[in-house]
Amino acid sequence: MRYLLILLLPLLFTGFASAQSYTSKNKKAIKLYTEARTLMGARAFDKAFDKLQAALAKDPNFAEAYLKLSTIYRIRFQDSLQMNCYKEVVTRYPTTTRFASAWYYLGLHDFNEGLYESALTNLGEYQRLTSHKGKYASKAKLMRENCEFAITYKINDFQFNPRPLPPNVNQFKQQYFPVLTANQQALIFVKREENEEIMLSTKDKQGNWSNPVSISSNINTEFNEGTCTISADGRKLVFTSCMGRKGYGSCDLYESTKVGDEWKAPKNMGSNINSTAWDSQPSLSADGRTLYFVSNRRGGFGRRDIYVSTLTEQNEWSKPQNVGIDINTAFDDISPFIHPNGQRLYFATDGRLGFGGYDIYFTEKEELGWAKPTNFGYPINTHNDEVSMYISSDGNKGYYSHEEKEGDSFTSILFEIDIPPTLQIEHKTTYVFGLVVDKSTNTPLVAAISLIDLETDSAIELVTSDSINGSYLIVLTEGKEYGLFAEAKGYLYKSMNFNLKQSLLEPVEVNIALAPIKIGSKMVLSNVFFAFNSYELTGTSEAELSKMILLLKDSSIAKVKIAGYTDNVGSNAYNLELSKQRAKSVYNYLIANGVSKSRLSYKGYGATNFISDNSTESNRSQNRRIEFEVVE
Repeated sequence: MRYLLILLLPLLFTGFASAQSYTSKNKKAIKLYTEARTLMGARAFDKAFDKLQAALAKDPNFAEAYLKLSTIYRIRFQDSLQMNCYKEVVTRYPTTTRFASAWYYLGLHDFNEGLYESALTNLGEYQRLTSHKGKYASKAKLMRENCEFAITYKINDFQFNPRPLPPNVNQFKQQYFPVLTANQQALIFVKREENEEIMLSTKDKQGNWSNPVSISSNINTEFNEGTCTISADGRKLVFTSCMGRKGYGSCDLYESTKVGDEWKAPKNMGSNINSTAWDSQPSLSADGRTLYFVSNRRGGFGRRDIYVSTLTEQNEWSKPQNVGIDINTAFDDISPFIHPNGQRLYFATDGRLGFGGYDIYFTEKEELGWAKPTNFGYPINTHNDEVSMYISSDGNKGYYSHEEKEGDSFTSILFEIDIPPTLQIEHKTTYVFGLVVDKSTNTPLVAAISLIDLETDSAIELVTSDSINGSYLIVLTEGKEYGLFAEAKGYLYKSMNFNLKQSLLEPVEVNIALAPIKIGSKMVLSNVFFAFNSYELTGTSEAELSKMILLLKDSSIAKVKIAGYTDNVGSNAYNLELSKQRAKSVYNYLIANGVSKSRLSYKGYGATNFISDNSTESNRSQNRRIEFEVVE
């Protein structure tokens, strides 16, 4: 928790002593001191400085002169000399109650420098002299609690191995708020020189980052384009703009989509997202359909709070909801980053116990809210402000910007770190990517790619393939079994199965060819399952069967045949009967859920028409299948 000295130090220190109770009895020193006070009131600080120096030459024990001199050093940004004045006071008058604030300012300074043991001592002296009822009692108490936290937590010196990104990336005076695509091949960040711009660096085949370039002339303008976020597939961008565009408040959020290789002209995200206040620091979920951001609008828990909004079925952003008191404090809670797994949220705050300034915290989504936030730890969190963190989709690496003061200005560079095992995400992610094309013509298609949790039959993600090149990317999180469905109007959908319950898959390329709806078109129902050696449908089949019912209701298909197949294990007679009964089970399910019996037929083919050899269990499982064929 940092308390800016400039806000806390009264300009003239009128509360330290009255004219009748100076520590000095030297009349010449007092006269010089009084003249200095008058000069300071007239803001003639240089002349006042000379008077105070002369007063201290007359009486080196003149506490009030040291305190007045400290004010001038503060105005001059001479921090060490300012602290020397306080040290002179507490050295000479360590137990004088009316000089207790000198102990407080020394403690504040030490806390802001990360000198926690010294800060504890100095703040403790302030509390002792004021009986814990001084002007800064609550702030001193809170800082001491932070010091104790930092001293205890600093023992856990995590091995992050921080290393700056290459000089060609860190080529600007300031670069900050890095984000990456799920494949970690594109790095996007904000650079500040004369103004703020969103920059793009890409990784070549050797793993080297390219020189950053403007992300797009459609996005960057002569004004400022600030903090941004990108969907996992790199095709939806949300960023902050505070001037030069029509908006609702001091800063608004804008979105742009990438079609082919071009970014479309950005659009204001509208009054559901933006307010008359400050709205900034966005973070998109992997599929770009959930947005976290920061706002200082009315009705929050603190000065700046984190909010969340989702994209509705009508493709409109819902009214943002405050993420709640589990995360937001009475202070600033900023810079949210929702990991691609959709379960862990990273953010920065100055409202919780930490190392000083803003610290990075993380929390896990629970059924009824968020878990208690955890400090990300030292040495990433320090007495300086740490305000953003991006964690790679596999959970192994982190990216952040580190800011340092150089004279009267600041510099910031981008770092990459390794995430220690104890801080890694519980559920890592991988991704499936490829192209969606027309099976007959091989031309790219716009298709909806949905990811379904088969156990709960609930939608996890929804993305759309690129209308120009047909590319798509969708994130999968370990710990569940998924059905992946690609759908386009006028085509049979394509279904795939990914079981990540046991282990995390490597990223996999899957090119999807959708068959136009016509007689003879077929598809495999990859997410229809039966109990072992049975024709009883399992509950995890419902997602696929629901898709099939919708296809039959919304398409021009008049009649279909449901075909059952088995592997080569068992007798031919047994396999033929099992395949027939399994096809019949699907047939009966469809009829029971509103599909006309006249539109359906079924047949079992047993151990025939293999789509894979039967040399392994994995291959045999592909042969045990239900197919869907358009016959009319």
